[in-house]
Amino acid sequence: MESSSTGLLPRFPIQLAVTDLCASYSKTPLLPIFHALPARSGHQLPIVTGTLTLFAIFLLFIRQWKGSKLSNNSQAHRYPPMIDIPEEEMFTRPQEAYESALLKHGPVIGVRRKGRLEYIVDENLTKEVLANDRDFSFEHGTARILNLWFLMPLSKGKFFKNSQMMVTGGIIPRIDKIVDQIFPTFKDRAKEMIDESQLSGKGVDLFAHVHRCIAEAMLIVALGKHNVNDLNLQVTEETAHAIAVMTGIYQNASPFARAYPTLWKVVTWVRLVWEVIIFKYFRVIVPIIWKEIRGRKYQPLHTSTPNKLDEQESHDEPLVHYIARMYTNDQGRVSILSTLWVSTLVLSFIFVSVHQTAAVAVWVVFELSMRKEYIPAIREELSVVADSIDNDGIQRLSYEALRRSTTLDSFIREVFRTKGDTLSVIRATTRDVPLGEHIIPKDNLIYPLASLTHRSRRMHGEGASEFNPGQWAEGPASSTVGQGYLPFGFGRWACPGRILAVTEIKMITLALLATSTPEIEGGKYFVADPLNVTSVPPLGSLLLRPIKSKSDPVHL
Repeated sequence: MESSSTGLLPRFPIQLAVTDLCASYSKTPLLPIFHALPARSGHQLPIVTGTLTLFAIFLLFIRQWKGSKLSNNSQAHRYPPMIDIPEEEMFTRPQEAYESALLKHGPVIGVRRKGRLEYIVDENLTKEVLANDRDFSFEHGTARILNLWFLMPLSKGKFFKNSQMMVTGGIIPRIDKIVDQIFPTFKDRAKEMIDESQLSGKGVDLFAHVHRCIAEAMLIVALGKHNVNDLNLQVTEETAHAIAVMTGIYQNASPFARAYPTLWKVVTWVRLVWEVIIFKYFRVIVPIIWKEIRGRKYQPLHTSTPNKLDEQESHDEPLVHYIARMYTNDQGRVSILSTLWVSTLVLSFIFVSVHQTAAVAVWVVFELSMRKEYIPAIREELSVVADSIDNDGIQRLSYEALRRSTTLDSFIREVFRTKGDTLSVIRATTRDVPLGEHIIPKDNLIYPLASLTHRSRRMHGEGASEFNPGQWAEGPASSTVGQGYLPFGFGRWACPGRILAVTEIKMITLALLATSTPEIEGGKYFVADPLNVTSVPPLGSLLLRPIKSKSDPVHL
């Protein structure tokens, strides 16, 4: 499945899953194999896989049976109305389908999707749901929707808190240094894309290139540049894609997965945990983490102060060292179990930082390609904020320069607001919760319909449905969350890595614009999954036309 010309993540698994409506579960986006590691075969494999599959089916059946029971049937008359949305409308026209149902029966409705009851609320109840984490839990909702519920008991309920601490303490304070470390990667990958497009005269697969670019950059951030090589990069890419599949990001594209979600989860998880997580990630990446952590002593994070820590070390250390200090004992060592947990946190970091950022980066570049009238102003700003220009004509960009690229930032924010998010932010009820005139039963999932919030005239004025980046010229920034802007969530659980994500999107966009003009082949792109535009990139082929100078006109 490796691309013979680039070795990148192939595009066709996603396209097949979207376009082939008769696809079986095997047509769900598959894991690309770049340079396959030695296969593990033998008569034990089918027995182990079959046993694990049956056990997983039993656990999921018990869990879903328990979760399907209403907690207080005496309150059933106050439950929101149950609305039947046809599957065809739900998965092909979700905005219209959900908005119409809420308009007729809202402000809160119950809908069954992929065998699961979900509650949907309109923009008037969004803040009440997202700001009240005591009754509407981010952690339980996210763990369930991403098929990661088992991590909650394993981490004693601290998985998301640990992940948040990992980013807010190990990434954000070092963002300027991180940009210095990874910008050369973005510059080089952008040049590869431009060269490929110009030499072939054809469009490039933007998601494949950006996916690899960000995978390499995050490998530098997580493990250090000395651990970046072809094999580690390929395993990082495969791992990010495998987790994307396992967490259900491509599930909407498979009729089998929609009809038999429990069986699909079991088959997918057993296959990918066995083939990728165990025999690739744990064989290639985990030994590196083990060597990095177990081979040295650390000063525990809870006893570290700016005066005690070596300033240069804390500034330059890879993320894995910061995470290790989160779990260091008083003797300066990290236990074996803690080392394995650090490996799990690195795994989660790889998935979120690689797949999610690559997907939304494609949205930004594709929209810019369709709206070329915004390119001259962004290029002009680039020439002003850039620190210097290299021999290839590409500007060197520091974090401060990227932060000052407000014209591009405004464009990014408007793309995020208008790209069509629907069920992108989730919570789970921790008790029977009164909401409006209704009661939402305990242990149920609840979503604000993001499209209503993002196009609310009350929040965004009469032109709420129009694309207008200029309204953000004076702020807020694209990484700033708010009641009317939900791409990164809301409240205390807003995405902690949003500043890094926006910074990476700016780097790839500006590196492309420095020497080329992007154009969608055929003049349009295809929305692969209208119900999950947040995580599934649009499909299209990107042409990159060379420019002779920054003053070249943009042909609209």
